[in-house]
Amino acid sequence: MAILRPDSGLLGLLDTDPSKERSYSQPCRDWPEVKSHLAILLAAVPDERRSERDPEQQERIWGLGVVRPAHETDRDRKVVVTHARRLRSLVPVSKLWSADGRRDATLSASLPGSGPVTVGADTVFANLRRSSPEVEAEVQRLMPLLDEAQGTSEGELRWRDERDALLLLAKIAGLPPGDSPEVQLWDRSAARAAYISGLTGNAVQPTLDDIRGRAAQRFGDTGETAVRAFAGRRGRRSHDFEATSITAQWVIDGGDGSLDAYYYHRDTGTLVVLRYVSLAWEGFFSLDTRDRLGEYHHRVHRLSRGVRRSADDYGLLDDPLFLRVHEPEPFTAALYRTSSGAIYPYGQIAAAISTEARSGFPGTSTAALTRHLVPTDFARLVRDGWLGARGVPFETALDWVKATIDTVGVALFVVDFSHRPRGNGSGIRT
Repeated sequence: MAILRPDSGLLGLLDTDPSKERSYSQPCRDWPEVKSHLAILLAAVPDERRSERDPEQQERIWGLGVVRPAHETDRDRKVVVTHARRLRSLVPVSKLWSADGRRDATLSASLPGSGPVTVGADTVFANLRRSSPEVEAEVQRLMPLLDEAQGTSEGELRWRDERDALLLLAKIAGLPPGDSPEVQLWDRSAARAAYISGLTGNAVQPTLDDIRGRAAQRFGDTGETAVRAFAGRRGRRSHDFEATSITAQWVIDGGDGSLDAYYYHRDTGTLVVLRYVSLAWEGFFSLDTRDRLGEYHHRVHRLSRGVRRSADDYGLLDDPLFLRVHEPEPFTAALYRTSSGAIYPYGQIAAAISTEARSGFPGTSTAALTRHLVPTDFARLVRDGWLGARGVPFETALDWVKATIDTVGVALFVVDFSHRPRGNGSGIRT
């Protein structure tokens, strides 16, 4: 928890676009650790609204948000504020610093003018939540962003991968940054085998058309299937996509499974697949990883490449299969983050495996892989139509999902229904 006293100019910017990150320097260098804090943003109370019964009350809680430290300047600490939102009601500050409802001079004197609350934080937090129903709701909204609890179970690591894949594919599908709370409203207690089981998004009605909900219908008896719809419009940009998570029963029963994330653009039939692979200490590919990848590719090698729509329709890479390689990091619900990792085309991976096979598999490492994509570039290239197989029938894409469930156990299938121009000339232009 931290106390911030930004000037009126910064408060105005936060009020205009609460989702955008804002940075400023504050007179505090003593952050106990580099982590995010719940931020209590204070502002001076206008003269006409100050309470006559409490003349010492010069400030109110303007709003709540999330703050993280950046770098130290010559005299101050640079901080970044995000997810800040103004409270509709006037909330006094003084009672937050009281214990048992009484003014505690010792506690009050220990509070920082600006920066982390390290003394009496439990009392401040408890009083904050009790101050009004609106404040309680805001605290509940922000707490998942601060949850640093880590878990290393197989299920929690898959949650992390599925969350990361959903955020990446949502970016490809055109979810604006201001609408990211749709993806970030997550209830850990409600998440079962799938990360998106804990999302508060809208469940899909399978009868809307001939594609929505069909993945859930086909794989409903496989294990656990969860479906969420995301649609909205902001200015000239809009998004409309459906996410279906399928977890095989043998994974729910404790089997060691991993994730394939699918992006399918309906208008162009574009299919892109990301397999999530942890970078293990013993090498890039364990024997189990190689075997599963080989089995998967054997099942889907008959994929129809489709017919190009025009001479302008061409891509940099037509193979839809890519691998996302990352450190086996513990899961955390700080949802504004995504895991680090490089994305490699399958062709490069296959060549590395072939080279290692000729040398007896001493252990492939990423040092042998010289070209990769970062997630931001990957999302842009897929969105503009430069990567992936086009003209893929929807049923064929579902056959790929079936191969994933049979080989690694968990699939996230995102179908993008948005109409937008494709940067390389392919697809439908609006």
